[in-house]
Amino acid sequence: MNSRFSAATSILGLAIAALASAPVAAQIAPAAGQPQQRPPAGDRGQTVTVTGSRPQVIDAPDRLSFNVANDLGAQTASLAEALRNVPGVEVDLEGKLSLRGDPGVKILIDGRPSGQLNGDGRGDALLAMPANQIERVEVITNPSAANSPEGSGGIINLITRKQRQAGTTGTVRANAGLEGRGSVALSVARSRPGLTVSGDASYRRFTNQIIVTQDRERFVTGGPSLLSRQEQFHDNVAQGGNGRFGVDYDLDKTNRLSGEISYRRNQLNSDRDERFIGNAVEPGFTRRNEQEMRQRILSLRGSWRKTLPGKDHSFSFDVQHDSGGMNRELDGRITPAAGALVNERIANDIDRNETRIKADYKKPLGEGRSLNLGYEFEGSNADFDSFGARGTALNALVPQASLTNRFDFSQDVHAFYATAQVNKGKWEFLPGIRLEQVGVDLNQRTDGSTASQDYFRVYPTLHVGRQVSDRTKIRASYSRRIQRPGPFELNPYTFYVDARNLQRGNPNLKPEVTDAFETSIQYRKDATFLSLTGFYRRSRDMFTEVLQTLPDGVLLTTRANLGRGSRLGVDAILNGRLSKTLNYQLSGTVQRMELDPRGIAGTSGKVSDVVASARGSINFQPSPKDFLQVSGNWQGKQLIPQGYRLGGAILNVGYRRKIDDKLSLLVTGQNILDSARQDVVVRTPAFRDRLEFKVRGRAVLFGFAYSFGQGGNKKPQPQGFDFDPSAGSVSQ
Repeated sequence: MNSRFSAATSILGLAIAALASAPVAAQIAPAAGQPQQRPPAGDRGQTVTVTGSRPQVIDAPDRLSFNVANDLGAQTASLAEALRNVPGVEVDLEGKLSLRGDPGVKILIDGRPSGQLNGDGRGDALLAMPANQIERVEVITNPSAANSPEGSGGIINLITRKQRQAGTTGTVRANAGLEGRGSVALSVARSRPGLTVSGDASYRRFTNQIIVTQDRERFVTGGPSLLSRQEQFHDNVAQGGNGRFGVDYDLDKTNRLSGEISYRRNQLNSDRDERFIGNAVEPGFTRRNEQEMRQRILSLRGSWRKTLPGKDHSFSFDVQHDSGGMNRELDGRITPAAGALVNERIANDIDRNETRIKADYKKPLGEGRSLNLGYEFEGSNADFDSFGARGTALNALVPQASLTNRFDFSQDVHAFYATAQVNKGKWEFLPGIRLEQVGVDLNQRTDGSTASQDYFRVYPTLHVGRQVSDRTKIRASYSRRIQRPGPFELNPYTFYVDARNLQRGNPNLKPEVTDAFETSIQYRKDATFLSLTGFYRRSRDMFTEVLQTLPDGVLLTTRANLGRGSRLGVDAILNGRLSKTLNYQLSGTVQRMELDPRGIAGTSGKVSDVVASARGSINFQPSPKDFLQVSGNWQGKQLIPQGYRLGGAILNVGYRRKIDDKLSLLVTGQNILDSARQDVVVRTPAFRDRLEFKVRGRAVLFGFAYSFGQGGNKKPQPQGFDFDPSAGSVSQ
């Protein structure tokens, strides 16, 4: 890996030196008192003109961008709760995220990967991280070749709030509720010509109770089936905090240097009471345990952007390094129906490091034409260290070989990409191609076994659009995507979840490859936006969870590649205004899923079904100072190879009172119907299993947002939703 990394760095160094010595034409200086503006993440090479208020939805050739700044729930909720209101995005109660039902989703923050949001503990991070620093969410179901093909379902890019005015500005947000719930966030920025310094910090604490019930029926040859029931009550305290400091400095009119350091930490403490009601073969027991799980990530980033002669002619170079991991500690006491008390102590430690380098060159080729070339390197490694011990007393614990393991993972990805943009009359074309060489090394240190995977892949993309009229646009696109298995999915070690559930990875798991086709029509008139997107996604080597029971009745979850699978469906988005004070956003997805689980034990041929999800919100602004919002989401049936997953509906409310241009008061209610739940049903010839997962209780939070500082002579942006008819006017 080190030799490949050194070679890549040397090549990039030569490219940088050559470009740095290129002659530079005179550029137009920024207006007095205004810093030179960078293009927003994800919008490079595009021009977006907003007339009037910022629109709720911005469309681009390869993505839709949704404004969540006016989602009142997002001001006090977790990132998971905010994403549930974004069209096409689903997050279940355990933090498992999917896009149109596909769990293969890559998450970016301001166009860059985040180790914490793409690792094994992503679900816990989504449930703990506050959402109040997120301004927009870009949903990219068919990314261009300039983006990584990782993520069979697509990419979600989180755009954070940015300083857009000269001077010193800042915002303080805080809220509190019953049972120790609350959060606080601070953002400060200082901007002057040539230099912008910004920082933010936040902390969130949330508590909840979760009830899990698992009913299982095992079929025994020549005898009656064995029934068992497992009941769990989780009392959880989740805490998350982050800090960030960034600097943008203009060396001159054509060179900008940027640097950023950030740190995130999440912690989940859970007290669990468990009861297992067994049968003649599987004895019952009660169990009490305390778990503590900690996640942390330190991220360092530096970039250089150079403006070259000509319009939209530039070169950029980015380096990022993430270092962090996850620690899980569990102390438990098991009391069998007959027998002595057993104490157990289990610890899992995961350390991860990721390094990314990207060089990107854009060159105009004449009127309406441009070329984008780039190189990207991503190197990652992870070290797993698991330990477990049991005994009749805490001071007499004996290490257990089945609970102790060391595993190392490393992966290098080298990519070269090229895209071209051609605008001809009312047509726009964006073809692209990406070449990737991947090397994966696995080392099971406990038993001395190793494995490796090396493969070269080509990923073509194409986006075509046509402006039918001033209000209507049609688009079509194709991309080839890949879902690479992560370290946890490749680790063959049996991971202890609880006394009745185990998980194990598969080192022979192959990447999943998806060919994605889409066509859409978009209509925009004033505040009304309508989008209909038809999609077809065909996948091979889909990897999925496979469940099987061991001889003692314990459920083992493993990973395997499916034969093939497909999704055929339609997305619908409708935003509009019913009156001057009443606004709505509605969206839904309906699709037919077909899975061919060939080679997986306990399956009997193809399975298919129609699945759906929906979300929406109604916003009422009776006066310039009052804003009321009701939002909800519903996740329907989702197909899995051995059964299905069934979600529920969640309803949230919020009210904001604007005191003046600087201060607003806020109250939000989350899960007000106490209806958050999900069921997972598994049916195989060997057993049937039904898992019911319910989050108990409602959450009511009271808070405020206060803006301070001086932003030149401009007034701060209003906190309330703006129902100006021009809110939907966007031209590109």
